[in-house]
Amino acid sequence: MVMVSPFPMVLSAGLDGREATSSRVAKCHLSLDAMLSESTTARVTQPKGMASLRKGDSLWGSALLFSQDFPGSFPLAIDEPACIRLGGCPLSPLSTSSGDALSDTSLSSHSERSVLGSVWLLSQNAEGTRRVQDALDHASDEMKEAMLQEFHGRAVKAMRDPHANHVLQKCISLMTPTSLQFMVDELLERDGLATAVARHRYGCRIVQQLLKKCSVSQVSALAEALMQESVALAGHSFGNYSVQHLLQNGTEEQQHRLAQTITRNAETICRSRVGDGIVAAAMEHVSSEDKLSIARAVLLQPGLLVELAQGRHGHSAVLRMMQVLDGKESLQAHMSLAMGIATLRVSRYGRIVAKYLEEKALHAAVGQQQSV
Repeated sequence: MVMVSPFPMVLSAGLDGREATSSRVAKCHLSLDAMLSESTTARVTQPKGMASLRKGDSLWGSALLFSQDFPGSFPLAIDEPACIRLGGCPLSPLSTSSGDALSDTSLSSHSERSVLGSVWLLSQNAEGTRRVQDALDHASDEMKEAMLQEFHGRAVKAMRDPHANHVLQKCISLMTPTSLQFMVDELLERDGLATAVARHRYGCRIVQQLLKKCSVSQVSALAEALMQESVALAGHSFGNYSVQHLLQNGTEEQQHRLAQTITRNAETICRSRVGDGIVAAAMEHVSSEDKLSIARAVLLQPGLLVELAQGRHGHSAVLRMMQVLDGKESLQAHMSLAMGIATLRVSRYGRIVAKYLEEKALHAAVGQQQSV
């Protein structure tokens, strides 16, 4: 049982955020349904003595409430003839009996302590994950570390959780790369785990953010694991994002290796449902030599250039290919696209390439007339 404060406090933990503050003790109704589980009891001191309340019970009159089952909770001085609902979270002090408001620092400090020890549990539901993220926003560095510690050994499970993944994203945004090393380590605990998480609807977000936040040396093994499966990831609806990130922000060596992979597997990647995003990222970020190699590989496959030009991201890749190809290769590319102009004109993204071809043809015609 927690110790009773030397002064009464008005406390509230309502889900709706309403606060009850007053210096005047009066009758009020206290609903314990949201706070107490079936097996939890709260001790209540009243003028007539001590009583125990369980879920579903109510209390009228002035009293102090405190629970031994909720670490960090505080005694409650019932003020105001209004209903104070406790929303399933440890109590937060709002004012003293004299009506003086507690400092914001005290409130935020208690909010952080109130989730400590329950971070993993709270992170797995919609309401709890918001509480944990809010506590992280206001926590000291030491408190952040303590909260993050509760994810050790559970990181991969949290990455795949629809609610807990948001807490991990918050941690990644707020904390130092060194503090995040355990997440990388857990992804590499067994073969294939990193790529499995990279393919996951929620896990892919964590993999991308770790690649972005951590140092090259920290994520080198993670990047290598992803590159080993880059062809499969490139065609996956979620996995492709990690490959795109490596193309955009990876080392020159990583970018070059991925460009070689695209060159060797151009048809497979370009004709996958999301592969055009990979090709577009490569044509924007890799070296000029690698861009040329990719463009040549696409040009070698009959009809692939026209097909790629109709993609949401593929059309921009094709326009960049037209810029790096020259001589006979450039002429071959223009002829290939010209033969498919009717198809391009009725395509949402293909019409952008069609317009490019038409404008270029117009400029060429004007140039010929002027030369004559």
